[in-house]
Amino acid sequence: MRDLPDAPPVIATAEIPRVDRADVILIVAAIALFALRLVMAAATGFVDDEAYYRLWSLAPSLSYYDHPPMIAWMIAIGRVLIGDTTFGVRFIAPLCHLLGAVLLWRTAFLLYGRETARVAVWLLLAMPLLAIGGILVTPDLPSVLFAGLVLWALAELDHSKNANWWLAIGAFAGLGLLSKYTNLFLGATIAIWLIASPENRRWFRAPQLWIGGVIAMLATLPVIVWNAEHDWASFTKQFGRVGHSGTLSGPLYFVEFLGTLLALVSPVIAVLAAIGLVQVVRSAIRHRRSNDILLAAAVLPMLTYFAVHALHDRVQGNWPAPLYPPLAICAALAIGAITPERRHSAVFTTALGLGFFVTAAIYADALHPIAAAAQMKAPTEQMYGWTELGDAVEKKRIEAGAGWVATSSYASTGQLAFALKGKSDVAQLDQRIRYEFLPPLSSDILRKPALYVELDRRVDVDLLKSKFRTVTALGSLTRTNGSATGAIYKVYLVSDPVAPPL
Repeated sequence: MRDLPDAPPVIATAEIPRVDRADVILIVAAIALFALRLVMAAATGFVDDEAYYRLWSLAPSLSYYDHPPMIAWMIAIGRVLIGDTTFGVRFIAPLCHLLGAVLLWRTAFLLYGRETARVAVWLLLAMPLLAIGGILVTPDLPSVLFAGLVLWALAELDHSKNANWWLAIGAFAGLGLLSKYTNLFLGATIAIWLIASPENRRWFRAPQLWIGGVIAMLATLPVIVWNAEHDWASFTKQFGRVGHSGTLSGPLYFVEFLGTLLALVSPVIAVLAAIGLVQVVRSAIRHRRSNDILLAAAVLPMLTYFAVHALHDRVQGNWPAPLYPPLAICAALAIGAITPERRHSAVFTTALGLGFFVTAAIYADALHPIAAAAQMKAPTEQMYGWTELGDAVEKKRIEAGAGWVATSSYASTGQLAFALKGKSDVAQLDQRIRYEFLPPLSSDILRKPALYVELDRRVDVDLLKSKFRTVTALGSLTRTNGSATGAIYKVYLVSDPVAPPL
């Protein structure tokens, strides 16, 4: 095993490294994968969260109950440019993934040199979670992008010693907080990098550092204003998870967290990333090199938090997504330290091969449910059957004489609102704070009977009886979702509201 490389020699920021054959191959691969993701974005249906976030983009707001507003603004741009289609809604996702790869190359190049940068980008392209994130539009998309922009700007600052980079860092950090609250960990990254390296402490005397902090705070004002106007509802919902449980839950969630991370990073890449991270942390402690401190600080605060959280409660697989680009650099460093060259190449090829294989299997299942042949529920089942279900719901609504469609979950609301676009109004009966930004349904429509449609396990008859005097079961409808039985949706006709139903 070789030692980690030092930071590359300082060159002018404007200097562009010469492109060689290996770089051309990587560029072609990145562009080909970008084109593939554009096709996948157009050819597959929404997952539930995407359909819900599309509703946000219909009326861009300062913020929203579940998350900050950036993803809604991005979707709105795609819908304006392309149209209100799956491709239009998702158009920004492949672009962000491609830009993220470029940013990672530049960041790794500045910190550890050309070869590490090249390997890191290859590994990033092969990570299954980011391959999925290169298609879907969720808050993780801008969260990862702006976390990458902050890390890149810090690398440029470390490289050039130009204090004006603090202004960009502040802007990117603020925009990250407009994307997802997880990006608060970037503050810990910056603080550790400043304090742990003696040479970096001089930045505390630079006015640009403090101006950058003001820029970050100003950028987050939309979220703060929205929360202040809504009794801090979003902050309460999201930050309430931090203290969700005060007791240990045993090893189950922690093992699940590690297993999910292993699968979504890809097993070989994950192991290499762990090895590389240990090497980076050891080098940062021993040598106090600024590049090692920066990479360690980009990973450890968030990783430590989620590891501790997993001792109490579940960590969703997408939450650590901003860690993936710096973990790709760690994995590249681990590969670079392997000797002899033959073993180095074998490990790199195996890591890429397994990562791309898992990604290909996920893409294939999204296009056609592989699990259907085995009579299993498809992992991508949320993407299937909504057009047909929407047609069946509309037919049922007309037959029953209902004026609108009611639901009791954000998943059904988002998916049916898109499937019934231009046909019927769809509204969730409860949790109305999720939709306060949308224009209210007219009183004429609300006076008419409603067709309540909901997934069988989410049906809330008590909710219906609390809002309507007449509740009549009309049977069920099936959404083909890649499983043998499909997803069953119960249908009720509800009328004579006790009070305004929304």
